[in-house]
Amino acid sequence: MSYQVLARKYRPQTFDDVVGQSHVTTTLVNAIEQDRVAHAILFTGPRGTGKTTIARILAKAMNCKNGPTPSPCNLCKTCTEIITGHCSDVFEIDGASNNSVDQIRDLRENVTYLPAAAAFKIYIIDEVHMLSTAAFNALLKTLEEPPGHVLFIFATTEVHKIPATILSRCQQHDLGRIPLEAISNLLQTICAKEDFTVQDQGLDLIALEADGSVRDALSLLDRILSFAPGKEITYAMVVEALGVIDRKLMSDLTLALFEKDGPALIALVETINDTGMDLKKFYGDIILHFRNLNVIKLCGPEHPAVNMTTAQKQQLHQMVSAHPQGYIGMLLQVLLNEESMVKYSSHTKIAIETVLLKLLHIRPGALLDQIIHKLDSLARQIAQPPSGPVYDKSAQTACPGVQESTYEPDPASLRNPPSMEPPGEQVHAPEKTWQGFLRRIENTLPFLSALLSKAQVTESEPGTLEVLLHNCSAFDGNRLKTKQDELQKECRAFLGKHLAVRVISQTNPLSRAAPDQANFKARQAALHHPLIQEATTMFNGEIIN
Repeated sequence: MSYQVLARKYRPQTFDDVVGQSHVTTTLVNAIEQDRVAHAILFTGPRGTGKTTIARILAKAMNCKNGPTPSPCNLCKTCTEIITGHCSDVFEIDGASNNSVDQIRDLRENVTYLPAAAAFKIYIIDEVHMLSTAAFNALLKTLEEPPGHVLFIFATTEVHKIPATILSRCQQHDLGRIPLEAISNLLQTICAKEDFTVQDQGLDLIALEADGSVRDALSLLDRILSFAPGKEITYAMVVEALGVIDRKLMSDLTLALFEKDGPALIALVETINDTGMDLKKFYGDIILHFRNLNVIKLCGPEHPAVNMTTAQKQQLHQMVSAHPQGYIGMLLQVLLNEESMVKYSSHTKIAIETVLLKLLHIRPGALLDQIIHKLDSLARQIAQPPSGPVYDKSAQTACPGVQESTYEPDPASLRNPPSMEPPGEQVHAPEKTWQGFLRRIENTLPFLSALLSKAQVTESEPGTLEVLLHNCSAFDGNRLKTKQDELQKECRAFLGKHLAVRVISQTNPLSRAAPDQANFKARQAALHHPLIQEATTMFNGEIIN
């Protein structure tokens, strides 16, 4: 075929011709001038942004007869062979179809041979992430320490699939999406060279549909030039050729939503359906449109996050200027929430109409977060009782049988005002007695309070209380010893006196009596029983009976 598509015909041949990737081309130009070109370079980025194109330009710059030079001549034998793809020292390999370990082993063996005619042997591996794990492992050693005459250039759209061991051996350059204005200007230049005239709105629409890809934009332009009957191409022709909706229809849909015009929404959906456009794509365009409205309302018409021309941004800004940002955000949220219903519905048209009519019920002032905040505040006010009695004089006088009375205070009561404490709530100081002391320690030392309540208390000398405990067990006595300091501290704090505790134990009747032989044997058997001994040891007790 004699015809060459625009994407191949107008492929950049120098670094200066590359559009929108100045950060990468400037780095490579400086590296060539300073003789600092890395032996392994990785280009990453979306499709159609110039990864393979820059790799070819770099190959020409390194192998040009005037090179290495940042400006290859494109006239010498090596440059022309690289352009046509017939250079014996520049190998372009598709990583998707040459991903086996055996093919990488063959490559590793061939790199040892010197180039046939050029200065460097260059391997360009496109879509390198498609290589198998074994192929990557076979490439590691050669990639890290290749011969001086070898240069590896990799390109990929999915850099996250490349092993870290490969990434660490490459100099990585990230290519970004091409701005809409840059693509539109490039299309304008190419149309002039091809002797076609396309309206600016049509070029902007092509650039918008390309989504940052120059190759996609040139492919779309190729289709439109073939669709047009003459050299003059209008915006309507571009819309018809691309099969997209007119921007005016999207503006009309937005105005119908803002004006709560349900019949207009139904008519717009019917119009789109009659054109034969994919309704699911139409719904995706609605979501993207309201996303742009939300960003413009939030960040302003000059924000670069909206991929549109300046005139289109200003038009959208005028549409949303009279509506709060929360309302635009709620519309977008509903569209996203109902996306799955439209996507999987067998009646796409009805699903889209249902979602759009649902948007009509969202009012600009009905901000859900503010409503919830007000309801929470009201609930807190209801839950809190009033701080004082509410006196409604009008309600009192309105009750039948109740007469309003006038109260005049007694002058004597003003001179000697009564106590403000309510009756029955006067706080009395505890009585400084032994019983009061026992009540004081009843909560903190309940065991001692019960034990001392059975004791005999006397004041042996001024400032000293003597407590006599009769028949106190060894277990109780030990507990009393451990708490004696605390007990004395409480007594001094409450009664202001020193507390002395004496334990008086009476002789065990069993020890005074002369038991007979049978009782003696029974008592000895009980005393030596394992359970009795274990209980005595555990509680530090004494057997009384």
